[in-house]
Amino acid sequence: DTTGLTLSATDTVAEGGSIVYTATLTNAAGSPVTVTLSNGAVINIAAGATTGTVTVDAPTDDVYKDAGKVEVSIDQATGGNFENLVPSTTPAVTDVTDTIDTSTVSLTA
Repeated sequence: DTTGLTLSATDTVAEGGSIVYTATLTNAAGSPVTVTLSNGAVINIAAGATTGTVTVDAPTDDVYKDAGKVEVSIDQATGGNFENLVPSTTPAVTDVTDTIDTSTVSLTA
């Protein structure tokens, strides 16, 4: 049987906030599963479970450019004792919103 593995993430986060990535299996793991993401983060799914999460920092405030999107995908998945584990190639996308910085200028004469 084929077991699917998908990745989801926090939809929207402010610059410098936290993004939660969740890996979800279509069948419970027979042994622990290690999921490595394209950003280097690792999600562990316990034996008998179908999900695991990891929290990473969103990009910090950049005063010279507006925020954007963060796309992360599954690089590798090992373990689980599955017949056929098929990781999704669809990336998890998070919109990072810009935090407005106020600049103050004072002139004296």
